[in-house]
Amino acid sequence: MKKLALALAATAAFAGSAVAADLAARPMKAPPPPVTVTNWTGCYISAGGGYGIFRVNHDERDGITGVNNVQNSTSGGDGWLFTGGGGCDYQFNNRWVVGAFADGTWSDIRGDYMTRVLGVGDAAIGQLKSDWSWAAGARVGYLVNPSFLTYVNAGFTQAHFKAVSLTNIAFSGGLATGIQIPGQTFDGFFVGTGVEYAFDWLPGLFVRSEGRAAWYSRKDVLPTCVSAGSICGGPAPPGIISGLSDVDSRRPIVYTAKTELVYRFNWGGPVVAKY
Repeated sequence: MKKLALALAATAAFAGSAVAADLAARPMKAPPPPVTVTNWTGCYISAGGGYGIFRVNHDERDGITGVNNVQNSTSGGDGWLFTGGGGCDYQFNNRWVVGAFADGTWSDIRGDYMTRVLGVGDAAIGQLKSDWSWAAGARVGYLVNPSFLTYVNAGFTQAHFKAVSLTNIAFSGGLATGIQIPGQTFDGFFVGTGVEYAFDWLPGLFVRSEGRAAWYSRKDVLPTCVSAGSICGGPAPPGIISGLSDVDSRRPIVYTAKTELVYRFNWGGPVVAKY
């Protein structure tokens, strides 16, 4: 009986070992790959459009006597704009981005401009238009998540305002005066804020929305006689014809909002998320 029990036990042990040998070894699972996210370090180009408004604070005074004809007057305008630019950014400490950039804007921001030039009557009116500007500056941003950047920027800017041809509103229909306020380029500084988002379906493509305010230095300009009109008899130096000694002193403020597509040329590809 003991011999039979020992034989059965040996047979069971041998069968168990054979079955275990026939089973395939359980494969080991590989660790999941690290999550890769957008690398904000690199250079980029951008293009888009938006809307702008300006406010121009201006005075008019007699250039000979210094007496004010119009004091603390304000003119305004609005219109569309197209913008393009480029820059470079550097991402550090996982969530922070700093960079430098430059951009140019072609615009059709316009509005009525009322002034008083002696000899034209109580007032004259024309159309003031800002047709281009450019800016260069720096920005600093914070990544809310790996694909969404919030930022602020600031820097130097210039804006150009075209010449204003004046008509006399004292006459029905706005009779041409032949007097023009020459175009000017203003220097100033800007401050802006915006957001930028990285598309996951096309590496390198971003969308950016930004609001910006620019303040420009005050500049003086003398009206000129450019053609024959009801007041101006023909080309002449300032001061010869009544009113052309008047000084128009202007200080613009421009506000813009724009949305751009951005294509970024990354340095080194994606980075490993550490958020």
